[in-house]
This record gives sequence, structure tokens and C-alpha cells, in this order.
Amino acid sequence: MYVKYKGERLRYIKDFYGREVLWIMSSNQIQMPGMTFVGGYPNEYCIFIDKLSVEEQEEIREQLA
Repeated sequence: MYVKYKGERLRYIKDFYGREVLWIMSSNQIQMPGMTFVGGYPNEYCIFIDKLSVEEQEEIREQLA
């Protein structure tokens, strides 16, 4: 599933541990605030939803409903 966050289209998934994350769709999104490198491959970056503000989390969840 895809969501809009800060004007960018990101992929919503649950990671290996079941945490909700927003995964990059293109390498230019690596510079977004909150983006974290999570793997060995150069484009494995995501934003952990639980690290976002309550308002940002609600905005994302509304898109998932």
C-alpha cells in the first residue's frame, strides 16, 4: 500500500519485526527527515512510523483506512 508523507509517495509495510514503516520508492527520498538506513543494500531506507508525531501517525492511518 502507498501513502503520501511530506509530499512524497512512500510504501507502507511492516518490517521483519512487525513494526510499521514507510519505505522509500526512489533514492532521492533518502534525504527526507527521519529516514533511517536499515539494510545492506544501498536503497534500504525507511521511516519508522512509531517515531513520528501522533498527528503524523494519524495522517498516515487515515490513508490506510
